[in-house]
Amino acid sequence: MPLPGFDGTGHKVETMDLVVFTTVVRTGSLGAAATELRLSMPSVSVRIAALERKLGAPLLVRSARGSTTTPAGERLNDYAQRCLDLLDEAAIAVTAHETQRLVLAAPASLGDLVFPAALAAVVGKPIAVHCRVAHSGEVVGRLADGSVHAGFVMPKVPLRALRSEPISRSPLVAVCGPGHPLAARRRLRIDDLAGTGVIVYRWGRDAQELAASLEHPGRGLDAPIHTTGLPSAALRMALDAGFVAVVPRFVAARSVRDGDLALLPLGFGGWRVDVQFVYASATADRLGVRTLLDHLPAIRGTFDQD
Repeated sequence: MPLPGFDGTGHKVETMDLVVFTTVVRTGSLGAAATELRLSMPSVSVRIAALERKLGAPLLVRSARGSTTTPAGERLNDYAQRCLDLLDEAAIAVTAHETQRLVLAAPASLGDLVFPAALAAVVGKPIAVHCRVAHSGEVVGRLADGSVHAGFVMPKVPLRALRSEPISRSPLVAVCGPGHPLAARRRLRIDDLAGTGVIVYRWGRDAQELAASLEHPGRGLDAPIHTTGLPSAALRMALDAGFVAVVPRFVAARSVRDGDLALLPLGFGGWRVDVQFVYASATADRLGVRTLLDHLPAIRGTFDQD
């Protein structure tokens, strides 16, 4: 039986295999990947076919609209990206004689807050920070395999043997543009949202339940309920498209404070978004992790500026 990563002739997976594969996944087609990598289309196709033979599984489904991953391809993409990230970081580490690297990961929805705060915390210290965007479950997985030293996650992910520190417990709030008809109302009920489009930040499985609770018999096709994994997209819909955005309070705080958005007098019961700082026991003594632990009060402060 061939070893994992080898085909029957003993040919192992090459770095370029992973580069080509992840580029196809990211761009959505072999042609786009070929253009980006400055390869011919047949070269990309041949390399993908060879990779599928080496791993013994179909990785992509090709159609006139482009290429999508099979379940096996989706699993490979995660590992392939980790491998390529590690190779990049190894190359940097070889030349960084006097600095210690800190690989930090967080979901895209938290990155705008936590990455600048983390970078500010290490100013003046011999630490080179590499910020990675990954969903909460992926952050935990990368901590477990050692490709990430610390990260920020949102709830409902198993932390296993990881250490964690609470950062924020933010309620969900509703915001809209200052000119929205509901912006001047001093009292509102959930039913008052039936006549307007609503976009809910999808922070986890509970978000779908919250979105469903906003359904109303009087809601028409011109007042849809959408969800999005990017809170910045929800705020943009409130600013530009007349929607009401339902997001964690820390996401909307600056826009409300600056007067760009209006905070609506609505509560959403027990729905909250928890944020935690997580790291593995093996990295607890790492200079970068210790530095962030020392600066957690300042990082928490970035979530409480409302």
